[in-house]
Amino acid sequence: MAPAKQDTAFAPIGQEQFQELIRAQMREAVRMALSTVLEEEITVLIGANPYERTATRRDHRNGHYVRDLDTSVGHLESLSVPRTRRGHQTQVFERYQRRRAEVDQTISEMFVRGVSTQGVGRVLEELNGTQPSASTVSRVFHSLDAEYAAWKKRPLAEHYAYCFADGTYFSVIYEHEGCKMPILAVIGVRADGQREVLAFSVGDRENQDAWEQLLDDLKARGVKTIDLWITDGNQAMLNAIAAKFSTTPRQRCIKHKMENVLSYVPQSHRDKLYPELRGLFYQESRTQADQAVAAFCAKYEASYPTAIECLKRDLDACLTFYAFPRKHWRTIRTTNVIERLFEEVKRRSHKMGAAFRNETSCLLMFYAVVRTLKFHNVIMSG
Repeated sequence: MAPAKQDTAFAPIGQEQFQELIRAQMREAVRMALSTVLEEEITVLIGANPYERTATRRDHRNGHYVRDLDTSVGHLESLSVPRTRRGHQTQVFERYQRRRAEVDQTISEMFVRGVSTQGVGRVLEELNGTQPSASTVSRVFHSLDAEYAAWKKRPLAEHYAYCFADGTYFSVIYEHEGCKMPILAVIGVRADGQREVLAFSVGDRENQDAWEQLLDDLKARGVKTIDLWITDGNQAMLNAIAAKFSTTPRQRCIKHKMENVLSYVPQSHRDKLYPELRGLFYQESRTQADQAVAAFCAKYEASYPTAIECLKRDLDACLTFYAFPRKHWRTIRTTNVIERLFEEVKRRSHKMGAAFRNETSCLLMFYAVVRTLKFHNVIMSG
């Protein structure tokens, strides 16, 4: 069933918006690091953990106050600062201001690489001037990991208007060698335009079993109906969708289809053919699209028979979007929504210039970007 006509229109999020989302997440990473250091500083000063009874206690906690702080990734508002009864004045902010660039760079590395114990320890030591305890490092190290574990089990909505499914590859170290590891992902869009990454997982060569396990996970967490799947032409994924959501129609990404068709056309002829090929998917209605396709095939079948044969394969799935609200066509006829997510993760991971040291680091990096999107509940409009 197509979404009602009054549903919110969709439009892709821009690059500037996406960059701001990443900066916002970096500010949260800085906030988390500073908050942890401030609490550890008070613990060391007092000589006791919160609520711990000890005869050697040197002071007592006395609530918190808030203050703002300028950082290299933006302005932090209402940072919570612990107080003691004797009025201890923290030196963390002075140290941070002197070492801001180095500290933020290290926090960025922690964030990008999925948080390393070495990186955590370095940040904490630079900020409070003392070697952090093993329990402190462990607490910071596992904070994102625990959050990711909870995120994977969260309940999902019963109904999504659109779901985008795709896979991509990242370099991960296996037995001291860099290997390509696939990550399979699904992004869902609700009828009101809110979108969220529903799930992602490691998939062995993007095979059908891996996709079926991912789709089973969606169902186990509450998903019952999806109005339209938007995908590329990966057959293993299509087989899994057909097995798990057999009644849901599918939209084949027109960008990928056009690339496939033009690959059978001589390079020198592609610029001439492209506008007409693209026009097939920008008609006013499905009827007009069918007419344009028939005319296009009749015109070029003799010259480019293999290209026309490629166009006809899976053509009906390329035109499915015409049955949905016109204001949604721009978003649902390609897989751009999910490809932008992949591009952003890769853009950030490539800065490190090396493969992920293990699967966990790669998955946590992926979640770090997803977490940013969740914080902002982006509604696409246009």
